[in-house]
Amino acid sequence: MECEICGKEIRYRPVKIIVEGTELNVCSECREYGVEEVSTSVQHGITRVVKKDRKPQHSKPMVFTEELVEGFNEIIRRERQKRSWSQEDLAKKIQEKESLIRKIENAEITPEPEVIEKLERLFEVKLRERVQEVKPSPQKKLVPTLGDVVVIKKKKK
Repeated sequence: MECEICGKEIRYRPVKIIVEGTELNVCSECREYGVEEVSTSVQHGITRVVKKDRKPQHSKPMVFTEELVEGFNEIIRRERQKRSWSQEDLAKKIQEKESLIRKIENAEITPEPEVIEKLERLFEVKLRERVQEVKPSPQKKLVPTLGDVVVIKKKKK
C-alpha cells in the first residue's frame, strides 16, 4: 500500500487521518498533516468519529527540496546489470527485499529516501536532483473588455 500524500510504500500498518474532511491512509511521517482518526462507532444508523488532534491549529507546510531524476529506475537497472548482479544480489548488498528492487526497477513504487541513499552510495550515482523554486511571473493588470461586462440577450421570435 502507498501513502496517499507522499506516495511512499507503507511497510507496516497505515495511519488513518482526516485532511479537510477526507479520510486518507498515510505513512507515519505524513500523519502530522491531518487529524488522526482514533475510533468510529455506529449507533442508531449514525456514524460517530472521535478525532485526536496531533498538533495545535497550525500545521507545517510540506517542503520538497529534492526529487528523483527522470528514469531513476533505468539507471538502477543499468548499474546493476553493469556489475552482473541479479536483483537478489543487489537486495542483499543494500539489505532490502528482492521484491522492493523489482518494484523500483519496474517503476511501480517510489523508493524511500533511505533506500535511495543506499543505492547512490553503492553505485556512486546521483538519483536525486534539487527542485528549482518556481516563482509566478508578475501578471500585468487585466482590464475588463466590453465582452466581459455585457450580456447579450437574444430576442424571442
